[in-house]
Amino acid sequence: MARLQLRAGKSPAQSPAERDNQTLPQRRTPTKSTSSSGGGMSSFFSRQSVMMLAVGLLTGYVILPIFLIETKIRGDYVYGRLPQITTSDEVINRSRMLPENDRSAALERLMEDRDVMAHQSLPTSTTPQIMRTKTLPDHHRKKILVTGGAGFVGSHLVDKLMQQGHEVIVVDNFFTGQKKNIAHWLHHPNFSLVVHDVTEEIMLEVDQIYHLACPASPPHYQYNPVKTIKTSTMGTLNMLGLAKRVKARILLTSTSEIYGDPQEHPQKESYWGNVNTVGPRSCYDEGKRVAETMMYSYKNQNHVEVRVARIFNTFGPRMHPNDGRVVSNFIIQALQNKDMTIYGAGEQTRSFQYVSDLVEGLHALMNGKYDMPVNLGNPDEYSVKDFAEYVHKMTESQSKIEFLPKSQDDPSQRRPDITTAKEKIGWEPQVTVENGLKKTIEYFQSVLDEAGEIIPTGPGAAKPEA
Repeated sequence: MARLQLRAGKSPAQSPAERDNQTLPQRRTPTKSTSSSGGGMSSFFSRQSVMMLAVGLLTGYVILPIFLIETKIRGDYVYGRLPQITTSDEVINRSRMLPENDRSAALERLMEDRDVMAHQSLPTSTTPQIMRTKTLPDHHRKKILVTGGAGFVGSHLVDKLMQQGHEVIVVDNFFTGQKKNIAHWLHHPNFSLVVHDVTEEIMLEVDQIYHLACPASPPHYQYNPVKTIKTSTMGTLNMLGLAKRVKARILLTSTSEIYGDPQEHPQKESYWGNVNTVGPRSCYDEGKRVAETMMYSYKNQNHVEVRVARIFNTFGPRMHPNDGRVVSNFIIQALQNKDMTIYGAGEQTRSFQYVSDLVEGLHALMNGKYDMPVNLGNPDEYSVKDFAEYVHKMTESQSKIEFLPKSQDDPSQRRPDITTAKEKIGWEPQVTVENGLKKTIEYFQSVLDEAGEIIPTGPGAAKPEA
């Protein structure tokens, strides 16, 4: 597992030894037993170890359980794997618990298990496929922090970085993130998860920071607008402070919402926007605008390497079913043959990019030389009404389309100009909306099969469900 150096909040400083004692449980010191029933065996092994060894000898295998632990570290929790076999010496030491005749075969199996765990993810219900990882030499492998890495976009980004062979640390407070999105990596030695709120300081040693932490859909960011502003401002300030201290490059995922209800169409990065500073969406819009300002202030004053991605509407597997966006709402309603709700006349336009395209864009931007804001979105434009009818047709639904009053400050049009992305980082979308929708519909069908029923979330929704 990637090594962590953590300091959250105002906890007192601790020595490396104290941190180690908090991170990993202490091994039980062998003591001599006076019990006549235990004998020498109980003096060396715990009762659990004896039982496991007995079962192992009967079956011809050694059972090495994998535990998921929550270990408190200065107010945070780190998820890891126990026992974690990371060295050949440790594997050999474990094999010595067996009779001499069984050691060779057991050692071979243990080494095979170690190699498998070090080079692939584990299949889960939401990610049944196994994801293979590369082995990078030390001078190519990076330690990468992804805030909001358990969320929709963040978890797909984590998949890419892990498959490339990097060490990845996810920081998430699970307000909208879901543990199942990253469950397939929890046992991998290159992966670490820290449950932490970015509005509090954290100390890590990293090479790159992808700062995605912030609720991004109206029902979620409007549930606690003050916290949304704090996440965008204080969270970004803390990540910039970390980037400055450890000389890491930092990428902020900003948003097309900074353009507000645009009077320029399509929107270029040079457009300053048309934002209502006191409207219900302003906590998110203005928070991201301030975050961008902070990024370039740190760049100009402290020479921090910064990247800013302005993300347009994105969809794909792992979308939160209650995020209130048109893609998730339409698909869930259509699959359940419930009325498909459109807020307004449906004439407002949107562009939709598939999540894998966005991840490629974020990666290209982070590792390129261009350091000014870049639009990442699909320039194909649909009216909301046409998009609803498209989903209706693809799902072969019996739903009817229902029109409800338009939400306040809902943009009338949204479409990116991606000329900068093409010219500066060599990126443009590759997945068509049709192909992306097929995968997303399959995903939500599996979610519905498991949940039984999902009630979509509208503009007036409150706290997201877990």
